[in-house]
Amino acid sequence: MEGAIRWVEQWPPPDGLKVCQVYGVVFDPGSGAVVVQDDAGRGNLPGGTPEESDADLVATLRRECYEESQLHLADWAPVGYQLVHEDGHDPYVQARYAALLEHADPIAPDPCTGRAYGRVWVSPADAAALLDWGQCGSAQMDAAARLATERWGLTIAAAGWERRELP
Repeated sequence: MEGAIRWVEQWPPPDGLKVCQVYGVVFDPGSGAVVVQDDAGRGNLPGGTPEESDADLVATLRRECYEESQLHLADWAPVGYQLVHEDGHDPYVQARYAALLEHADPIAPDPCTGRAYGRVWVSPADAAALLDWGQCGSAQMDAAARLATERWGLTIAAAGWERRELP
């Protein structure tokens, strides 16, 4: 069987599956746009690997959003997870959260990679295309946008919204 990734819009993940990544769809409270990191032309969401020092998945989310993109989060909630099956490996989980930005500090290098990532605001629909994660990515953005509308009352930036740099 070839490797497969499946989006699951529920929480929590099943017991016994290792969570290998925690990523955030971080919303601007004013525009309803989301931040996408720019790593030399490759888009990604802020997030990364849980560490033993992290108390829980939210601690991982908050740490990684700050280390990679210098983002302080006001609130967050899980939206689901990707279930990943790779040949020769046990299935594992990549957790996804929606988060509301409190404020951003100036860009600084990621302590893990030494690289400083650009940050851009885009609509969730445009973020899905930038990430190039296919249908799974679109489904994650849709789920995060629904949560942001329900939880924080945001009006979500529409597809084609003017892309803006986050200083």
